Amino acid sequence: MKRLAWLTIGLVALAVSACAPQATVRNDVMPTLISVTVPNEPGGTVVLQGRYFGDGFGGEADDSYVLVGANMNGEGGVQAEVTMWSPTRIEFVAPERAGSGFVFVVVGGVRSNGLPASLP
Repeated sequence: MKRLAWLTIGLVALAVSACAPQATVRNDVMPTLISVTVPNEPGGTVVLQGRYFGDGFGGEADDSYVLVGANMNGEGGVQAEVTMWSPTRIEFVAPERAGSGFVFVVVGGVRSNGLPASLP
């Protein structure tokens, strides 16, 4: 009788765990750029805030980078040298030749929305 009770408890636990929600990691989420804070003088730090930036391997990943001075379609511009990269914040020194245009974050080859910025 005890064995049947333990077997029943085990089957119920298995059935309940099969119905529990499962965490799924997705790598195809589009990074979202929310704000761009531009310094007042050349050589200052530009701060990007948003979501789904991943870790960008500290700005060292081949397929994760920041593009500044691009047109609204993400063409042209220059890659920024990132000094800090987290899932929600990226910092970099404003490149001298970037000028005005759009800023994009590319994470794992997936480009974010662009925001306009005039760098000093």
